[in-house]
Amino acid sequence: MTRDLIIGGASGYTWDQIKYWVNSIKKSGFQGDVVLTGTDLKKETIDKLTENGVELALYGEKQENGDVTAHKNGVPHVERFFYMWNALNQTKTDYRYIITTDTRDVIFQSNPSHWLESYLTLHSIVCSSEGMRYKNEPWSNQNLYQAFGPYFHNILKDGMIYNVGTIAGETELMKSLFLLLFQLSINRPIPIVDQAVFNFITSIHPFSTETYFASNSDSWAIQLGTSIEAVKAGAGDLGKEIAANPSKLIEYQMKYEDVQPNIKVDGTVSNKKGDLYTIVHQWDRIPDLKQKIEELYA
Repeated sequence: MTRDLIIGGASGYTWDQIKYWVNSIKKSGFQGDVVLTGTDLKKETIDKLTENGVELALYGEKQENGDVTAHKNGVPHVERFFYMWNALNQTKTDYRYIITTDTRDVIFQSNPSHWLESYLTLHSIVCSSEGMRYKNEPWSNQNLYQAFGPYFHNILKDGMIYNVGTIAGETELMKSLFLLLFQLSINRPIPIVDQAVFNFITSIHPFSTETYFASNSDSWAIQLGTSIEAVKAGAGDLGKEIAANPSKLIEYQMKYEDVQPNIKVDGTVSNKKGDLYTIVHQWDRIPDLKQKIEELYA
């Protein structure tokens, strides 16, 4: 019987920060394995994760009191891809699908295995759009420029931004993706480059043809950080710009090239057809939704 795997990374988080991710997976009905690659974690956090059925692949330095401290020069945004690749490379389990997400600000509203079975039929990987092009989103545009320089920035800046924090796909290609993400992210001019590197990789063959680039009309994952409710709440560079100059909200609405999600009072998030998104990312950037999700998945 085939098994699927949800795998994520955590550095410096407490159980109170990770529990929404863990508890939402349990509520979703997911039947596969859950693995966390982690560092800079306290023993009490490690114990709570273990109690809740999360397998741990810890790295760093283990202390006598059971804490695990991070490498002094490590960049967890990048390191996680090596440790996820390494965990997959060493496992004897023959996984069907690998689902990898951020952990602090991600919850699952439904079983990801069901979505992948139904919709990942013509492709090997799925990722999710942020609804904007690089040239129109200040933080991402600057990050791409700093990571790859002016030549490749000019090539990629007109493309849509796809989020590195909610990806899934067939095991062998996901393993290759993890290894490429790690190797292409190290020794760059800035430390946090994983999303820029991901978008570079998926712009070239074979990833460009093997990837299903989901939009907000699909029900795979919603990236709330660039949604209108988040920017109106002052989240991110876009939100700060609009807070300083409210007239920029009109400019934002012209540059956002996707349908807005439907955020309901019960704490669920759906597309315009009423289908719940399998994954909700960056839920903590919308205050009312944050409060509701913390109640639902505490």
